[in-house]
Amino acid sequence: MVAKVFGFVAQIAPWAVVASLGYAAAFIHPTVEPLPLPQPLTEPRDIFYDVASANGERFWFVGNAGTVLEGTREPEGWERHAMPEPINLQGVAVTPENTVVAVGNEGAVFIRRAGGEEWTSQRLPVSERAGKMVDAAWLNGALWVVGEMGAIFRSDDGGRNWQSLGLDKDIGLNDIETDADGTLWITAEFGDLIHSTDNGESWKTRNFGSESLRSVAFAGDGTGVVVGNNGAMLHRSGADSGWQSLESVTSEHLYDVGFDGERWLAVGNSGAVIASGNGEDWEKLRPEGFGSGYHTRLNTTERGTVIAGQTIGLLRASTWNTWPVEEN
Repeated sequence: MVAKVFGFVAQIAPWAVVASLGYAAAFIHPTVEPLPLPQPLTEPRDIFYDVASANGERFWFVGNAGTVLEGTREPEGWERHAMPEPINLQGVAVTPENTVVAVGNEGAVFIRRAGGEEWTSQRLPVSERAGKMVDAAWLNGALWVVGEMGAIFRSDDGGRNWQSLGLDKDIGLNDIETDADGTLWITAEFGDLIHSTDNGESWKTRNFGSESLRSVAFAGDGTGVVVGNNGAMLHRSGADSGWQSLESVTSEHLYDVGFDGERWLAVGNSGAVIASGNGEDWEKLRPEGFGSGYHTRLNTTERGTVIAGQTIGLLRASTWNTWPVEEN
């Protein structure tokens, strides 16, 4: 009897297996819970156009495709942020309260309030033909944004509302800064240097040739330096002095200039870095590992100059350290 039972089971077993597989195919739908892929901190396609800091210790870099990178001098604490829209970001400013304002193409403005985690977005009323916002800055207790088509905007309430103070002129504005007296200065296309002594209510322009002027910076004693395309440079020796053209030590485009309390630095195309002790006599620097790409902005601190561009990092004396620093 037992032999018959085992024989019967042996006959139906294959059919039972087939039936169970058919049932599984018809009624059981397996699901796979994908593991989240870690977001790399930086990507090969990243290009950063600006850097800003409120305290010289935590830095914000902005770049292409809505990328914002936040980090410090240490390997820990770096974070990559993605904006609600993948718009190229050109400028960034940080208020003393650590509100971060990033601006870019199409009049885009993204704001992260101090102590918050979310980014809010808005659009400035700019030209449909050319609406790139190029620079953002915290100056004279207000946020400022400048860009194409003579666009100038000021916000006195942390970016919630913006007042247009722009020029009725088809011209690209590249950088905005103040001197020790609070006078606003803007570098522009076609050799124009623009300034305002009444906090943007009116503007005066002086021309210095045809090369676009890219950036302006000042020391506490009123010394000022302007840099621009094809190595163009201007210098003034004090607040009561006029601007004079300098013979540059490079023919590369220079995109930004700054003073760290001890020396002047300017960066630009093809790995160009030049330095000066007085803002008038300049020499080329060749930091090891700096690379031959272009660098668009710098942020001077008491412990070196942070630079943004095709690579980002810290230049201290003649030593270059690429950021983010890898953890050991």
